[in-house]
Amino acid sequence: MARQLTLSVSLPDRASFDNFYSAGNEELVTALRHVAATVSSAPTVMHVFGSPGCGKTHLMYAGVRLARESGQTVHYLPMREQEVDVSVLEQVDGVGLICIDDIDVIAGRRDAERALFQLYERVQDSAGHLVTTAHQAAHHLGLALSDLVSRLQSGGAYRITPLTDTQKRHALRLRAAGRGMALSDEVADYVLRRYPRDTHALFGLLDRIDEASLTAQRRITIPFLQELDRR
Repeated sequence: MARQLTLSVSLPDRASFDNFYSAGNEELVTALRHVAATVSSAPTVMHVFGSPGCGKTHLMYAGVRLARESGQTVHYLPMREQEVDVSVLEQVDGVGLICIDDIDVIAGRRDAERALFQLYERVQDSAGHLVTTAHQAAHHLGLALSDLVSRLQSGGAYRITPLTDTQKRHALRLRAAGRGMALSDEVADYVLRRYPRDTHALFGLLDRIDEASLTAQRRITIPFLQELDRR
C-alpha cells in the first residue's frame, strides 16, 4: 500500500483530459486541469462526486498525469481497491497534488476520518492541492466527523453530470479515435443497445474490442461484434 505514495503504480495509458468527453462537466474539467497544472501558493480543496461509472477515476488519473508532467509532487490513493490503511493517510505530507479516490469507503471509520481530517490540515499548511471523490456530496456520505464534512465542503464541490445516450455515443467514438479505431455511428449505437451503459463498462468493452480486432485483423463491424459475443 505504501507504494501508492510515490506513484510507482502505473496509470492507464490513455487516461487524460483530452479523451474525457466533458459535455456538461466543462467547469469541473477546467478547474481540475488548473489544479493539476499549477504549483500554487494557496491551498486548493475539491470534492468530485457522481454515480458509479461516471468517470471520477478517469479524471483522477488525468489529473495525476498532468500534475506529474507539470513537475508537481503527486500522491494517488485508491481507497476502494484495498483495505483501508490509515497509516497511508498519515504519511502523506500535504505537498503537491493529493488525489484520494472513493472516500466513501472510510465513512464511519473514525480513525480513517481523523487521518483524512489531519491530512486536510497539512494541505492547508503546505499550500497543497487535495482532490477527493465519492458517490455523493460530502454531507451525504455518513461521515461521523462533522469537522471533516465541513472541511470537504469548504472548497469546490462538483457533481459529474451523467451523459445522455447521444453524448455516450460521442464519448465512445472519441475514446475509440484516440486508439486509432474507426467506430461508425451504427456500431456505437449497437454497443449502447446491447451492453451496460455506464462509461466504465463501455470503455472496458472498448479495450476488449480493440484487442480482438487487432488479433483478428478485422474491421470493427456489427457482424464482428456479434461473433465476439458468441465466444
